[in-house]
Amino acid sequence: MHAYHDTGVVLKLYFQESFSEATNDYVARQGLAIPVCLFQETEIENAMQLKLFRKEITVAQHARAMQDLVDDVAIGRLVRRPVNWIEAFSEARKLSAAVTAKNGCRTLDVLHVAIGKLWGCSEFVTMDDRQIAAARAAGLKVVDVRRLRPAAGRG
Repeated sequence: MHAYHDTGVVLKLYFQESFSEATNDYVARQGLAIPVCLFQETEIENAMQLKLFRKEITVAQHARAMQDLVDDVAIGRLVRRPVNWIEAFSEARKLSAAVTAKNGCRTLDVLHVAIGKLWGCSEFVTMDDRQIAAARAAGLKVVDVRRLRPAAGRG
């Protein structure tokens, strides 16, 4: 397993946002499936619903993104992975004790990092400063999408 992608990063694959182009290029260059669990899928789907509620996207854009998500699971671009929740919460508690008092990590931030660590990921892909600190504390290499650049000739 190569990298754990935070939910906010995965969303950039479905909507044109800041850093979407660089994120898409990075994912394409890696050439690997993105592991996701049902927790992430729920967050992604809820974030898409929030975009619709906030009128950031149209009903048609929402429907297309939801179908793209289903298609990406079907073709293996996204690969569902199981989570041992007892181990995940145990690891999240350890990470919380190590970093939250220093940087204000939220529970879901440390839970994402804990899952990545338990899956044996070597990298954690995010753009969240708190997750970056937690991932580093967990011994993961961080890929900050804010520092990525689009492929040559594209931007």
